[in-house]
Amino acid sequence: MRVIWWSVKLGVAAGGCGLKMVPMIRKHTQEGASPSPLLLSAIRLIVCISLQFLAGVQPAGAAPADVNLQWVDAADLCLEGKGWTATKSFYDRLPARAEGVVPPAVWGLAQDSAGMAIRFTTDAKRISARWTVRSKTLAMTHMPASGVSGVDLYIRHRGEWRWLGAARPDDAVTAEKQLASGLGGEPHDFLLYLPLYNGVSKVEIGVPAEAKCAASAPRASSAKPILFYGTSIVQGGCASRPGMAYPAILGRRFDGPTINLGFSGSARCEAEVGQLLAELDPSVYVLDPLPNMSADLVAERLPEVLAAIRQAHPRTPIVLVENVEPGSAAVTGGRRPGWTKSNETLRKIYDERRKAGDRRLFYVPARGLLGEDGQGTVDGVHPTDLGFMRMADGIEPVLKKALRAAR
Repeated sequence: MRVIWWSVKLGVAAGGCGLKMVPMIRKHTQEGASPSPLLLSAIRLIVCISLQFLAGVQPAGAAPADVNLQWVDAADLCLEGKGWTATKSFYDRLPARAEGVVPPAVWGLAQDSAGMAIRFTTDAKRISARWTVRSKTLAMTHMPASGVSGVDLYIRHRGEWRWLGAARPDDAVTAEKQLASGLGGEPHDFLLYLPLYNGVSKVEIGVPAEAKCAASAPRASSAKPILFYGTSIVQGGCASRPGMAYPAILGRRFDGPTINLGFSGSARCEAEVGQLLAELDPSVYVLDPLPNMSADLVAERLPEVLAAIRQAHPRTPIVLVENVEPGSAAVTGGRRPGWTKSNETLRKIYDERRKAGDRRLFYVPARGLLGEDGQGTVDGVHPTDLGFMRMADGIEPVLKKALRAAR
């Protein structure tokens, strides 16, 4: 019994295992009673865990350390969501020449990797990621580290993109995490979404040494990206993980690349930004900047942005999205003029351009985009995952019409 007693004490020191058993075992040893079969089984389990701990062996069921992985630089795979190649950092969202041209806030936010995703193919049975973020601020008060600084893995399963695993940094700018295990070993396509509100300096995919990992086959030459321009809502605030931002949801639904040019608090349709948008050649433009703009600013700047895009792309569809109603809209009707005036201005611009002959202009009303129950946001403005799903549901039918017009 003395050996068992010390083994139990070691088990407690190792991690608290069997703490409730100590008084029971002491009682048996003091009174000389024979332990019951149930107690003996518990003792054997505790002793086993204790010996494993002393030997440095993990208990059954614990995830083993991935020491036999090959690491593939994501830059050598297929990066989607990047509009320009000549960037200051590989994972920046605007070209290097935009520095000093666009507002400083826009330039700073362009270093976040929102909307970017690594597309790759592997037959690995387990997949890990190792990534380094550029800011030590891993989370926000209203948005978790899993969305701000985390990565998010999807697999193409039976023709559809299905969620597989996600991870976040714990307390350091570099993290190494296993995202999935137990896969069958057949080749599949994967999407790894990058952080929404942090930049990355390096991303690697880890697979077992015997597995193959390569860039996915190129998409069809006709598969142009859908471009989203807008506010923090477009950038992804406050999704729980990167794949839940509404541009990412719609990208999976349409099974095509997207470019996320959401700039938190800084989508004000500057002429310089409009010129940058016009440089790209997407299948559709989705413009959703109104939450950052007054009605006067909408009237002043949005027509210039539309003119710049139309000059460069006369036939490319453009989708205009109204300012979403706050989550409390049903019970705070007195605040309604604060956001409806900019929507009325947007509608006027839309109607005028349609009457002038722009038949490839489409419109998404705000009503219902976040639902009618007030449950779709974190703070009345920024969507939760539920809110983003509802936004995707509301925008998808209009986007379908726009994509048909793009053919």
